[in-house]
Amino acid sequence: MNPIEKFFRSNARFSTIIYFLTLGFISLTIYSDIFSNDPILNIPDFIDSIVFFFFLYITYIAVMIQKDHKNK
Repeated sequence: MNPIEKFFRSNARFSTIIYFLTLGFISLTIYSDIFSNDPILNIPDFIDSIVFFFFLYITYIAVMIQKDHKNK
């Protein structure tokens, strides 16, 4: 395990907050792109991509934590 994964596994509440913050950011970005004429947040696309891949990584860690709890 790398240090980031260890940190998120040891701080379950913090990882939950980060997970839902990134989910909200992605939802806001999608809403802004589809329904709004002007973007709500002017954030470059590469940062959106980084946040999306970070969300996927957090999701992977959450699935691994759930597997660990299920195996106990």
